[in-house]
Amino acid sequence: MTTQSPTSTATSGDRATKPFWQMAAMLKMELLALRRNWTATAMSVVTPLMIAILLVSEYGGEPVAGVRRVVSITTLIMVFLVHHHLTTVYASRRQELVLKRLRAGLASDRTILLGTASSTVAIFLAQFVVLAGYAILVLGLPLPKNPLVMAVALLFGSAIMAAFSAALSAITRSSEAAMLTTLPTVVIFLATPGALLPLGALPESIERVLWFLPNGPFTEVMRVGWLARTDEGEALSFAGTLVETLPSFGVLLLWLAVSLFLAGRYFRWEPRHG
Repeated sequence: MTTQSPTSTATSGDRATKPFWQMAAMLKMELLALRRNWTATAMSVVTPLMIAILLVSEYGGEPVAGVRRVVSITTLIMVFLVHHHLTTVYASRRQELVLKRLRAGLASDRTILLGTASSTVAIFLAQFVVLAGYAILVLGLPLPKNPLVMAVALLFGSAIMAAFSAALSAITRSSEAAMLTTLPTVVIFLATPGALLPLGALPESIERVLWFLPNGPFTEVMRVGWLARTDEGEALSFAGTLVETLPSFGVLLLWLAVSLFLAGRYFRWEPRHG
């Protein structure tokens, strides 16, 4: 007969009360649920990545145009996977009383929301790594000059999309309804120059206004961080890259604050009826 020592029991109890281990457990739970649902896996993991690879394949040997294309496709994936998919996840978890049961446990509300989003964000980041690796190794695009700047931008963008998903799930009655409730926000997020439309496709005055949408500064930081040069072609040092992207990070920080406020204000834990 095997007995559990008091030390191991205490350690397990300590882990259960710490947000890091609670989030790790939720991440494992979400990934397990995704692995058991092959349809969801194909729709959220395999299909977006395959489409992304196909869409960037024609830009081999074109450093600037290729990087812009990869950043554009990354933005598309972020909007559809993180924003749209997470709105579906939050709505379905709420309607199925999963969130309510989790809330009765030791985890805080913040930990539950972050843990639910963790697998989707992790998948998005992994997809970007694969897409960037394909662009570099197969298409011959240059290595990112400032990957740390890009990593921070990816985290900012993911957090903003996830927070807006939590807020929007409040008016989403089911996972099926998410297609309609996210349509306006998807259109708004993709209206950014450099996302759905290439730079220069719209009049300059309109592009200047649309740049202030959440994905405007995101796409700019990603381009500048990858190439270490401005859109006008001016080469930048690491310090120059930080200075060049500082206004963009300021706008991203503002959007993050707005999205977190909306999520905290409007997120619903109780199922919607009718």
